[in-house]
Amino acid sequence: MANNTFEIIGKLNIGKESEKFKPYKATTYDTGWAAKELIFNAIAGDNRHMMKIKGGYFSNGKGKVYSFSKSGKSDSGETIKGEKLEIAWVDRFKPEIIENVAEFKKFVIDLEEYGRRFKLEKALEKFNEGSLTPEEMIELGTEDISQELENSKNKRKEFIAESDFAEYMHKLIISGKIDNRLFRISGDIVYSEYNGKFYKTLIPSRIYLAEKSAVPSSTGQITVFYNKDGLDSNSLKEKQKHYINCFARNYDSQRKAETPFPIQLVIDVSKDELDENNKKLNSLMVKQFTVKDKTWKEFGVKINLLDGAQKTEITNDMLTDLQKELLELGAITMNEIRKEIGADVYGEKVEEMIVVNVARGFTKGSKPTVYIDSDFVIKPLEIVDKKEKSTEDEEDIFAGLNDLDIPY
Repeated sequence: MANNTFEIIGKLNIGKESEKFKPYKATTYDTGWAAKELIFNAIAGDNRHMMKIKGGYFSNGKGKVYSFSKSGKSDSGETIKGEKLEIAWVDRFKPEIIENVAEFKKFVIDLEEYGRRFKLEKALEKFNEGSLTPEEMIELGTEDISQELENSKNKRKEFIAESDFAEYMHKLIISGKIDNRLFRISGDIVYSEYNGKFYKTLIPSRIYLAEKSAVPSSTGQITVFYNKDGLDSNSLKEKQKHYINCFARNYDSQRKAETPFPIQLVIDVSKDELDENNKKLNSLMVKQFTVKDKTWKEFGVKINLLDGAQKTEITNDMLTDLQKELLELGAITMNEIRKEIGADVYGEKVEEMIVVNVARGFTKGSKPTVYIDSDFVIKPLEIVDKKEKSTEDEEDIFAGLNDLDIPY
């Protein structure tokens, strides 16, 4: 299955609840099934990305968490491969259980200042060796390195059930303790279909406090499949963009199978005249998406994720007739117009995935596949109406949240 991921540096917030929109839901069903769902925003500069965390479980506590164990080495040095795990629901918070789960199956939130835990670990090593200097102690800002390191580790929370991750993140965001801090959020880009419409969902699995010098950004990596009809350059003159009509593939829980979903990528050449390297890179990208036979190709790209009204340069077509005439006469300058209009000018809201580079694993170019046209026809879905149910009170995994010291 293709690996489609994102990494966003931005602030976290939750949208205002209304009659039609419930950002957090803990739902219970008559069957004994329960689910917790959180929808929140990652705001990165001009972009507002909607995130979704959702997990289900049996409310009677008799269910299991299906996961995967870490790989390792035997005493003789042989590799021990990870294997499937079935963890009793009531055991999901046990440290020894969580420790045995593979990292890619965990959901993590870390509220420690970037790099501080590593400094504390190294400082403790030097302290035990007797080589830590007084100046280094002062820089760390603590007289008890062991306790400070323990406090640091407590700021990292790991979950193996997504419903617990959803509940914790909800309480954390609404607490107000992380307002105005940037986070580094990563996870999967997942596609789905409902009533004939296709949706892109960003599902986070790692949320780390970003370094204070971090700059908001919205990036990703996606593997796509396309044929000779993929590249569309018909609006190049008008919009200065090539459009790539292609497919992403991911597991669809409704169809219980890997499924193709139609998506669109964009190669933006509007700044090619100003940047020769950008022009050459875009030309290479267009070449990779050009298919002249009847085959289907596979290609991985790095992308910028746009979702919101973007800042744009003031151009002549934005000016009034009077401003244009004054500009031609030299009575005013473009800088004076910029000052009058304002430094920030926004265009219409856009939601695009802009190709910016080749993804790792594809530097040799696009790859041939054995797919045929029928492999990219989405299978009709037989909708089964399943009602599900609720939960009783659980162990308080949020103990200490009110006392959490989050660095600003």
